[in-house]
Amino acid sequence: MSESQGRTPAPGVAALERVVEELAAEPGVSGARARQLRWVAGELARAVERGGLPPGAGASLGGLLEPAAVESYLELAARGELRRRAVPDPGRSSDASMRVRADCLVIVARRAGVALEVPERPLVPEPKPVVDPRRRGLLLRYLADGAERYARADPGRVRLLALVGVVLDTGARAGELCALRTGDLGGGSGGGPSGDLGEVRLVRRPQARSVSPPHTEVLPLSGPTRAALRRWLPVREELVAAAQGPVHALWVSVRGNHAGLPDADGRVRRRPPGMPLMPRGLARAYTRTVAELNVELAGTPGWEPLPRRLEQLRRAVAAELEAAGG
Repeated sequence: MSESQGRTPAPGVAALERVVEELAAEPGVSGARARQLRWVAGELARAVERGGLPPGAGASLGGLLEPAAVESYLELAARGELRRRAVPDPGRSSDASMRVRADCLVIVARRAGVALEVPERPLVPEPKPVVDPRRRGLLLRYLADGAERYARADPGRVRLLALVGVVLDTGARAGELCALRTGDLGGGSGGGPSGDLGEVRLVRRPQARSVSPPHTEVLPLSGPTRAALRRWLPVREELVAAAQGPVHALWVSVRGNHAGLPDADGRVRRRPPGMPLMPRGLARAYTRTVAELNVELAGTPGWEPLPRRLEQLRRAVAAELEAAGG
């Protein structure tokens, strides 16, 4: 709660505290997460009291979660200016604590129904993921359930479920995934929304090209992956409908992204949704959506967080597939 004594907190701070207490009372929220949420609410209250946020930010919860206010808060927190107690190094906040702050902001915004651009979390060392058969089975079952749950609500989530399914089945690299076309799905007659989606044709591009040249493999796709793809393909068709010219890439952007070239008037237009993803963009999209998914499903029975980097998941799956192949 706010540390102000004898003072009425700003409306936005009061609203934030109410949301945090509602979250803390939910059965699925751990005691540790509840303490973290209250910690972030206290820091935001101090930021408002000390005039550290843009003018008017404390007038509403939406104002506290505006991009400029969030950026100011995280900068103050990173410099150690919102602490209650003295610490040995007050001018430095750990990467782990900054990640917790960002995660808590996402949880609060989702609960309050406020749009929030997910802040970039500092990267911290992660344990090497182990994708054993049991965990792969759990993930694949979640894909089947999630494909239905998120069918129309969130194109990025629908894409992620299909993408993770393909990686779990094939161990494909980002570049190999980006090279996939809709025609690479299905049986011998090709893929697309009307295909059976039973297999995928994948061109392997090993990094050590002088030792292992590119070669094509046809790999079976699991039932959950097929279900996720059946949800993704119609969403993809809607996204590419407005594109100029045909788009055959299987994985496309779900929102307008970085600016394109200037037009004749000198104006730079944002590229529309439905453009083919490049390896770096695909990896960023995976990390962003997985971060949201892991926060949302924390504490869900049977859920184990997905690795935050696509390459971590790919390597673990590739090792498991190689071992299974003898």
